[in-house]
Amino acid sequence: MYFRSLKAKILLSVIIVVVVIEVVFLILNMLSLSRQIRVKTEEEAFNLSETIRLSIRNAMIKDRRDEYQRIIDDVAQRKGIVEVRIFNKQGEITVSSDRTKVGTVVDKKAEACYECHKEGEAKVRLPSDSKTRIYETEKGSLLGLINPIYNESSCYPCHPKTTNVLGVLDMTISLEDFEKEKAQIYTRMTISGVVSVGILSLLLSLLLTRVVNRPIDKLLAATKTAAHGNLDQAVSIRSHDELGELSVSFNNMISELKRSRDAIEEWTQTLEHRVQERTQELQRVQDQLIRAGKMAALGELAAGVAHEINNPLTGVLTFSSLMLKKVDENHPWKNDLEKIVQQTTRCRNIVKGLLDFARQRKPDKKEWDIHVLIDNTLTLVENQARFQNIRITKEFGKYIPMLFVDADQIQQVFMNIIINAADAMGADGGTLLVKTTLINGIAEISFTDTGPGIPKEHISKLFTPFFTTKETGKGTGLGLAISYGIIQSHNGEIDVQSDVGKGSTFRIKLPIEKLNGEMARREEEEKENKKV
Repeated sequence: MYFRSLKAKILLSVIIVVVVIEVVFLILNMLSLSRQIRVKTEEEAFNLSETIRLSIRNAMIKDRRDEYQRIIDDVAQRKGIVEVRIFNKQGEITVSSDRTKVGTVVDKKAEACYECHKEGEAKVRLPSDSKTRIYETEKGSLLGLINPIYNESSCYPCHPKTTNVLGVLDMTISLEDFEKEKAQIYTRMTISGVVSVGILSLLLSLLLTRVVNRPIDKLLAATKTAAHGNLDQAVSIRSHDELGELSVSFNNMISELKRSRDAIEEWTQTLEHRVQERTQELQRVQDQLIRAGKMAALGELAAGVAHEINNPLTGVLTFSSLMLKKVDENHPWKNDLEKIVQQTTRCRNIVKGLLDFARQRKPDKKEWDIHVLIDNTLTLVENQARFQNIRITKEFGKYIPMLFVDADQIQQVFMNIIINAADAMGADGGTLLVKTTLINGIAEISFTDTGPGIPKEHISKLFTPFFTTKETGKGTGLGLAISYGIIQSHNGEIDVQSDVGKGSTFRIKLPIEKLNGEMARREEEEKENKKV
């Protein structure tokens, strides 16, 4: 469980990062120190080589072999010096601290000769880094240094001037002390790194316990308590860091949860009321679906009935009309024949309405200005007697685009609504307001009258076939049903709002099926008018 805690994860992560940094730093530091020690050793070896070369210079000029052999032997006795030798240009060892090698020829591919002879022709001058080499032997790591002996003016009596290099002073030094010193440094650095990581881990553990673990334990305990339903608590962490902000957020969350719980309890009390509202809404939608189904079934029934009744009814009307023309004014059948013709004509109108309801054709849509259609409809009815006491007011919205509709069908809908409004207001008259607006790409046409209004229980039946509130003989109850079907075929909506004693409003919504250049032109006109 300890290794799953946040403290352990943070501590482990920090230790890993510190260890990686320490290892990288240790490696880089070791490489740097190793390079520095090696450079220092090479410098000391080169200085010693120069000292030897200068020491034996006079002895070599005077050809005192014993003297410079003695100098080389003395140098070879120093600690760390493995071998000192001199070989001439041909590679023959002329002087060596190991006298058994005097007179032997050095292999030009050997360590001491390779840098000068690796390209075939011997080099006259060598860079400083090419004068030393480190190689491994059975005796351990060795540092070899070659120091060419150049031909000088003091050497001309014995050597020709054309010779540049007379020989080479080769010195081999053991790196045992260097390796020991490097190992000691590596050990000290490793121990110091391990100790520093341990101390850092201890301090970090104490710091995490105080700064992280204790506040988290408080928050965890408070969370468990809240999970059991106790929201009457608060966490107090006195710090200005993220944990302090977390405690403030936790306290705010507890307060919000408490308020939410109270709100849920209050909402639960009103849930039944809201469910009832949703049920009523679903009931309204279901009623609309049932009404649509009934209308479809009645349409099929009406088509069959109208077809069967229409032919005999036409015969009755025709013969009764002929008989009425033949009888005199005083004939006892005249009144009876007039009633037969009147009632037969009424039946024919009902059958015609049935056929119109059953055979609603597919709309032949064309581009029309809805205001023109309204004006044309009003022109047909405004001179009728029923409209003499009715004031018609028009409030047409601006910039309503052309609509793609069937003009005849839409005018039929307008006609039904306008005539119903006039019949509702009756002989006392009133006001009929025709208003158009454009709302979110939907053209809305409303007809508002000041009649007596429609009772609430009748509103749901208005668009049902054969339902009418008019007196017997004044309506078939098919006008609004046909209008409903026409608007549905135009992908629109029709609804009614009514207040008893104040009047009714029939509202038609037609979609803008195509926003063409006319709409853009009117928008430009609107912008120009605003500028003016």
